[in-house]
Amino acid sequence: MEKLKYNSRFDPEKIRRETIGRLIPSGLLSLALVVLIFFGALYLFPKTTSLPENLGPKPIQWSYLDGFASLLTMSLIIGGLVFAFSEYVQTTIQQRRESAEASFNIYKEVYDQLMNPAATAARRWIILNLPTRQDQEDDQAWLKRTTVALNKRPRGWKGERPPGKEYLKEVLNTLDFIGFVAKHYWNMENELVTWMSPSVAKVWERIYLYVNDEAERRNEPDFYESARQFGQHCVVWRDKHYPKSIVIHDAT
Repeated sequence: MEKLKYNSRFDPEKIRRETIGRLIPSGLLSLALVVLIFFGALYLFPKTTSLPENLGPKPIQWSYLDGFASLLTMSLIIGGLVFAFSEYVQTTIQQRRESAEASFNIYKEVYDQLMNPAATAARRWIILNLPTRQDQEDDQAWLKRTTVALNKRPRGWKGERPPGKEYLKEVLNTLDFIGFVAKHYWNMENELVTWMSPSVAKVWERIYLYVNDEAERRNEPDFYESARQFGQHCVVWRDKHYPKSIVIHDAT
């Protein structure tokens, strides 16, 4: 399977490599010019003895030429260093500004996806209605209890699908989007996981077995692949850094 390329991903390591890749040819070209000019000067230096001593009524002091050339060289070097430093500072400021803007836009989009009323209601339903694994409960027993809860139709429900399935679909669509962003445009180890792990982990630990089972029954290993990877990553990260949370039914 052909590996997809994500050229727009904010990847500091990739930016560093590309910058160095552009600097190396420029540096080699500059070095070549310096060497060429140096050896050209060495070649022309013996010919200074044939310069005329007088081009007018006054003699020409060719001995001053060496001092003027040294002064000019020093001025060019200092000017080049100042210019290079100024460009470096401006480039660094611009890169940090663009990085901050990119981070803000990503977080805003993720926030809008995660905190819209439909997504919030779906997560709340799953947390309050789907069972967590009981002590020493095997996968099949837990999967059966989850399936029963998802397929339950309240009295008077006229929808084509049970509400639990609709809520599950809403959650998976949201997590799949966020997981895709985290995988291809942002590092999962950064602040994104720290910020989102509570809400994602509490939901994913209740549905992962059902979602993985459906992917297997469909024979589709890519079934909500980004959602599954991100959800599991948040659960593992949460278990490593914090104790298990307690569900409070009258919580905010």
